[in-house]
Amino acid sequence: MDHSLVSFMRKNIGTAMLVGLIFAAVGFLSVFFLGPKFSIRTDYLVSQENAETKDYYTLTRSAEYMSKVLMEVAGSERFITAVTDTGKVDQGFLPQDKREKLLSWKRMVRVEKRLDLGIISVTVSGNDLREAQKVSLGVSQVFTEKNGTFLGTGEHNVPVSILSGPISERNPGMAKVLVAVFGGFLGGFLGSLLLSFLRSEFDPGRRTDPIDIA
Repeated sequence: MDHSLVSFMRKNIGTAMLVGLIFAAVGFLSVFFLGPKFSIRTDYLVSQENAETKDYYTLTRSAEYMSKVLMEVAGSERFITAVTDTGKVDQGFLPQDKREKLLSWKRMVRVEKRLDLGIISVTVSGNDLREAQKVSLGVSQVFTEKNGTFLGTGEHNVPVSILSGPISERNPGMAKVLVAVFGGFLGGFLGSLLLSFLRSEFDPGRRTDPIDIA
């Protein structure tokens, strides 16, 4: 390592540490004050009827396909309407404007696929625990009792069962806090060093010796 790089690090590491700490503090505060206070998670298993007459590969691929379809439609206006029609949620719990409605729903409901076995994880977040619980119940009813509307099977629903949940948590969890703090610090620290390096390279008034990392 060249002495110029050592000199560069000594000169800028203090500032980089300070910037990293500032970013870490911002990340910590944003998690507590900008994120939702509650989250409710439910895991679902998509399966098929007459499984004993089909081979494992066919069942797995079919379950994977149906879970992907449900994941995609879960963010649609039609799905939101189906959740509202269950009566579990209030009619005006989302904005009336279509664009704002979809954006609000996307912030509230997160759908993830777990592995490739037809397992779907749905997390409903919000600042009102009671409202989040209502939405979670509405989503569960659509997934388990009205999925045929979205899977093209009409009145015939595909078996979708609840594996676990609904599990309520108060946000932010420790894992999310640690990610925000360490991610903020690392981003600020490295970003500060990179900015200092670029300024030393391209600003003739600041550049003294070339930095050789070879």
